[in-house]
Amino acid sequence: MASQLVPKTTIDKIQVSRQWNMFTAAKDRLASRLTSTPSILNRLARRVNLSVQQRVAENSSTDSETLELLSQHQSSDIRSAVAQNENSLRSTVDSLASDSNCDVRYAMAENPWTNAILLERLAQDENPYVQNRAQRTQAQLKADEEFSTDRGLA
Repeated sequence: MASQLVPKTTIDKIQVSRQWNMFTAAKDRLASRLTSTPSILNRLARRVNLSVQQRVAENSSTDSETLELLSQHQSSDIRSAVAQNENSLRSTVDSLASDSNCDVRYAMAENPWTNAILLERLAQDENPYVQNRAQRTQAQLKADEEFSTDRGLA
């Protein structure tokens, strides 16, 4: 009798919502897998779900073409993940170093893969947090280099 009080459309919406969440979780797992192929990751990146796109941008198996696509995303979290992915092309990284969002520039400043020229530019950033992070990354890279030289590893 209680089920007669609830309109069928409400139940249908709940069921669709559960299915969508289930499919989203599966896509998240697929986007996070290091064994996912670049073509699968590219297809997932073109979906509208932010969580899936974030996982694709973070995945080290994502190719540079897909990362370039995601570097234009409206979400600063996704652009930050692209900035930290070592498969991003230099042109992609260069454009992200001038991103209007300071969180994206901060992500670049803390990434040890960011090249020395960009780190120097970020060390002069208008945002003091970005400046400080870039300077700390530079100092850490210098210390790592000196350690390697002292140990004869470089």
